[in-house]
Amino acid sequence: MNILANIYDTINQLERDIRDQDTYKDLVAAIAALKNDEEAYSIYNEFRALQTSFQFKAQMGQEITEEDEKKANELQEKLAGNTVISDLMNKERLLNTVVEDINQAVTRPINEVYQTLMNQE
Repeated sequence: MNILANIYDTINQLERDIRDQDTYKDLVAAIAALKNDEEAYSIYNEFRALQTSFQFKAQMGQEITEEDEKKANELQEKLAGNTVISDLMNKERLLNTVVEDINQAVTRPINEVYQTLMNQE
C-alpha cells in the first residue's frame, strides 16, 4: 500500500507542478481573455456546438452534409481571423505538448512490458 500511496503523492505533486507551469498559466489567461471578449466567446461557443454536432453525427453513422461542411469552413475562417481564439488555440497546443510528454513517460513502463511480447515472436 505504501508504494501506491507514493504514486498518488507523485500524481498530486505533478498536478501542482502543472499548475505552476507558465504554459498552464498562459492557458488560464487566454481563457479569461476569451470570456471577456463577447465576439470571440460567441465564435468559440459556435465552434464547440458544431464540433459536438459532428461527433453526434459520427456516432449515429450519419453523413456530414455539404451544408455542414460549408458551415464548418465559414466558422474556420472566423476562428482563424480572431486573435483571441488563435492565441487560445496556441496556448492549448503548448500545454498539450507538455501533457503528451507526461503521458509518454507514464505509459513507457507499460509499453515496454508489451514490447517484450513482440520481441518473443
